[in-house]
Amino acid sequence: MQRDVVLRWIEQLGELIRRLLRRGGSLEEGRRQVDDAIEALLGPLAPLIPKLDVESAAGLLGDPDRIFAYAQLLELEALIAGATGETGTADRARRAMEFARAAVRRATESRPDWQQWIAERADGPLP
Repeated sequence: MQRDVVLRWIEQLGELIRRLLRRGGSLEEGRRQVDDAIEALLGPLAPLIPKLDVESAAGLLGDPDRIFAYAQLLELEALIAGATGETGTADRARRAMEFARAAVRRATESRPDWQQWIAERADGPLP
């Protein structure tokens, strides 16, 4: 149940950020909400996960749903960074894809929605 709430929250954040990008509005509120969502999702691991390589971080997160949710939040961070002219946007987007692929590899059941998310953002084959 809580997983569904988190996923809906991320979808709503994504829509908010996309609306702000289309309208040229301030992205600071969106950035704050994404930061809050990352902190809520990762809990005490929030300071550590960004410093680790993807496989180590995914191993600590454990739950494929949590890993995929983090990938989605990283993508939102990359969108905001790109819209505000920050450097490292491509690296953030690449890392989001790596986390999404790690979630697919760890999932115990087929997740076509995740695979579609990856396919929509990647030129290469799925993992």
